[in-house]
Amino acid sequence: MELAETELSVLDFNSTNSTWVRFPKHGPQRLPPGTITDFEWKDYCPLVFRNLQQLDNISYAEYMVSICRHETLRELSSQGKNSCLLSSPHDHRFVIKTIRKSEMKVLLEMLPNYYDHVLTYGNTLLIKFYGIHVVRPAGGYKVHFVVMRNLLQSGLYIHRRFDLKGSSQGRSVGKVVIDESKTFKDLDLELCFLLDPITRHRILTQVKNDCEFLEAAGIMDYSLLLGIHIEASSRGSANGQSRSRSSRFSLPPDPSWKQVDPESSVSDHQHYYEPDVKLGFEISARAVHMPRNGTGGLPLHKPYGIKEPFNVKLFFGIIDILQGYNVKKRIEHMYKSLHYDSRSISAVNPKVYSTRFQDFLCKVFQSEEQIL
Repeated sequence: MELAETELSVLDFNSTNSTWVRFPKHGPQRLPPGTITDFEWKDYCPLVFRNLQQLDNISYAEYMVSICRHETLRELSSQGKNSCLLSSPHDHRFVIKTIRKSEMKVLLEMLPNYYDHVLTYGNTLLIKFYGIHVVRPAGGYKVHFVVMRNLLQSGLYIHRRFDLKGSSQGRSVGKVVIDESKTFKDLDLELCFLLDPITRHRILTQVKNDCEFLEAAGIMDYSLLLGIHIEASSRGSANGQSRSRSSRFSLPPDPSWKQVDPESSVSDHQHYYEPDVKLGFEISARAVHMPRNGTGGLPLHKPYGIKEPFNVKLFFGIIDILQGYNVKKRIEHMYKSLHYDSRSISAVNPKVYSTRFQDFLCKVFQSEEQIL
């Protein structure tokens, strides 16, 4: 990780830069008649985000080439007020998400403290923002969007992905056809992950630091995006995308997947004591099936008849950090509290949300010494 070179002032956190992006109508790619080729482009706090890009060794020139492609701006402009999440087709390091103006305001208000937090905690699990932009096609409407780091970008195949909040009400995808691109939720997770005690401590300590930041900023309703790659001795196919649909949560997916000796330790397979291990990226662990208890929660201790663990690589980070506990969320809390257990709903104040989120992740990420 490179240190940011440019010293910032208060004005840098309030600056904007506007320009026009124009594409030739008669270039190498022949565009259909009527295709919009002129876009108004606006950067917010460009020097701040230039520094954040440098921290992750991202070239500003490469960033702009990836984000400012004609097809990307055209697709963003076509969304209007609809929220969308795009993956940059030419650079999988980035994810582009359209946001509401209110969300942009939240991010701009927290940006000075967010910047300091990222500099202080190089291993923060908070989603990395690389830019806030507004694009408007000639004669069209403005679309606000952010560019973020793709947490699941890897050379390894992601077999399952989960969006975890620590709440239970409505936190299941229901009956769906198994699709490995589907994002599952809290009640769909019947696994915990065994980690070396030092790695677990580092992860949960960083989660605590990140949650304290979000709580101080008045943020709630965030999630841990978790991607799981299942290690195997053989895949059954060259690209590693073989799958089994016999069970909704059949992990490992088929008998060819490698299981591990229950007497072995995670640290036998991975050097966890190196201080430069990047939290949230390709973390080696052992996954264990943990059937939920009667209240829908994960048990703290090993249940009778537990299945053998299997080796996985984990990718994770905290996403959706732009929701404040505003009037709308307070009304949602009051309404849902009349119909459901208030401890199970997502709309709670930031302090309660932070505590519940951390408690839940303590059960998801367990130490081998606790459970074996």
